[in-house]
Amino acid sequence: MAEQKNKILIIGSLGMLGCQLLQIFTKDNNYKVIGWDKEEIDITNFIKTQEKILSIKPDVIINCAAYNNVDGCEGNEELANLINGYAVGNLAKIVKELGALMVHYSTGYVFSGGGKSGYTEEDVPVPISKYDKSKYLGEVELQKNTDKFYLIRTNLLFGPAVLVQGAKKSFVDLILDLAKVRDSFKFVTDEISNPTYVVDLAKATKKLIEGKYPYGIYHITNDGRASWYDWAKEIFKIAGIKKEIIPIKSAEYPRPAKRPKNSVLINTKLPKLRPWQEALKEYLSE
Repeated sequence: MAEQKNKILIIGSLGMLGCQLLQIFTKDNNYKVIGWDKEEIDITNFIKTQEKILSIKPDVIINCAAYNNVDGCEGNEELANLINGYAVGNLAKIVKELGALMVHYSTGYVFSGGGKSGYTEEDVPVPISKYDKSKYLGEVELQKNTDKFYLIRTNLLFGPAVLVQGAKKSFVDLILDLAKVRDSFKFVTDEISNPTYVVDLAKATKKLIEGKYPYGIYHITNDGRASWYDWAKEIFKIAGIKKEIIPIKSAEYPRPAKRPKNSVLINTKLPKLRPWQEALKEYLSE
C-alpha cells in the first residue's frame, strides 16, 4: 500500500512567494500540493472558503494571500482589514476544525520602528499605518483561532516576477526597469529593514514545517540590514549599472502611509539565512 502523502494547500499560489512554495513542495514526492489563487478562492467569503477547503481536507494550509499595497491601504482600510485580518482568522478557524497546521506571513512593519537594534519574536507590535494595523490584526486573529500555527514575519521580498494581474514588481526589478530610462535616483537612508529573497524564504518555510519546531512566531529574513539607499547601491553595483544615486531622508519623500524607521527583524529561533547581498547576487545572475 502506497504511503499517504501530506496534502498542502497554498493560498495565493500565483504570487511571488506562492509560486516559489508551489515549486519547492511539488518537487518533493512526500507531498500532494494544491495551489489556489483568487480565481479559485475568495478568502473574504467565509462560508464558501470553508466549504471548499473542507472538501479537500489539507494537512497544511500556507496562506500567502495579502493586500500588500502599503499606501493603498490608507484609503482602503476596510478591505485591508478584511483580507489581511479577518480572513486570516477565518482560515485559522477552518484549520482548527480540520486539526491541520497553518502557516501565515506577516511583516516587520507591525513594529513602531523606534527600536534601534530591531525586533525579536518576543517584542510587542505597535503598528503605525493602516497596512501595519491590518497585518497585526491578522496576527491576532490567527493566534486567537488556532494553536497549530507558524506565524512567519519577513521583510522586503524580492525574486522572480509573476504574471498575475495586479501583482507588484519587487524593488529590485522596478529600479532595474527604471534604470533603462533614468540617469539619477533618490533613495531614502533613514528607513532600515531586511531585504529577503523569496527562494530562500520558501526553502526556510519548508524546513520550519519539516523540522517540527514548536508552534508560534518566527522571524525569517536574509541576514543583514539595509536602507533603500543601501539596497539600490548594491543592486546597481552587482548589475554593473552606473547611475547617480542621491541619499535623502524620508521626510523629503512624502507618501500616504507612514513607514517605521527601523523594521529590522531579529531571528532568535532558527538557523540564519545567507546575507541578502549574496542572495541578491544569485538572483541577478539568473
